[in-house]
Amino acid sequence: MLDRVYGCLVGTAIGDAMGMPASFMTPEQIRHTYGRIDGFLKPAEQQKAHADLVKGEITDDTEESLIISSVIIEAGKFDESLFIKKMRQWAIEKSMLGSTVIGPSTRKFLEAIVKGDNYLEVGKYGDTNGAAMRVAPIGLANHGNVEKAIEEATTSALPSHGSKPGVAAACAVAAAIALAAEGNCTVRDVVDAAVYGAKKGEEAGFDICAPSVSVRIRLAQDLVERHAEKSLDDICYILYQHIGAGMKSYESVPLSLGVFYAACGNFEQGVVSVINVGDDADTNGAIVGGLCGAYSGAVNIRPDWMDYISQQNKLDFKQLAKSLWSIGLNR
Repeated sequence: MLDRVYGCLVGTAIGDAMGMPASFMTPEQIRHTYGRIDGFLKPAEQQKAHADLVKGEITDDTEESLIISSVIIEAGKFDESLFIKKMRQWAIEKSMLGSTVIGPSTRKFLEAIVKGDNYLEVGKYGDTNGAAMRVAPIGLANHGNVEKAIEEATTSALPSHGSKPGVAAACAVAAAIALAAEGNCTVRDVVDAAVYGAKKGEEAGFDICAPSVSVRIRLAQDLVERHAEKSLDDICYILYQHIGAGMKSYESVPLSLGVFYAACGNFEQGVVSVINVGDDADTNGAIVGGLCGAYSGAVNIRPDWMDYISQQNKLDFKQLAKSLWSIGLNR
């Protein structure tokens, strides 16, 4: 289990950093610019969102998940007030409101907490994938307890991504990882847990005009099964065509779960395939990396990738994994 917790954390960072150069590019633009991305690359000149980053550098996706990890480790659970405090500190110290990397919902949330405004009122309209991209540590700290993972994921999403799709996406990822990290399950079981989590999240989120995340996860699963004879790259492109790969929760999370399902939890295949369809490639890479890492474990991730991401970003994912794992054992 510890290996799967470690796999999820380091896998999230690898998927994030590897997808970063392809962010908000089309599949055709990626092929023209990079060929096929199958490792860490320096962003090309055409990459506007992450132009200032270097090869193998993580983005806000991993940084926000690390903030949630630190909250859980300090408080023994997800604590909203501590989360707000740490996010506000991060926003000010790293000048996030002046950056190009954060999504629209996160930006509005950070603006509210920096100014001292009512962030819950602002957050209830957040419908992008920011809560889903950072939620993995909640699933890990609640490994084997899907219900508790959903409960804490809901609490974590409401301040910034409190709409039905925003909460549903976070709950889907948290539930999937809570089950996958525990082990003794199939990829179908993980997708079923995600659908269950999404439905619970839809009940808790603020009602806006948007597609259903839970229904779209099932659509992704159905598309994968109907095209099972095709290559993984072809399946990913089909998912991209039908669902999209953008930052909206109802695109990013169903697509990512569909790729995880099609790849049967294989880390390298899943991450490489999803980042090459582009659009919100760093976030989709982070989510698929976290899901596959939790399901297959660090033992099935290339050691050179794990060493590189840890050294490049000066992060000790192994120690972080031990802390989250022990919290999960004692809950």
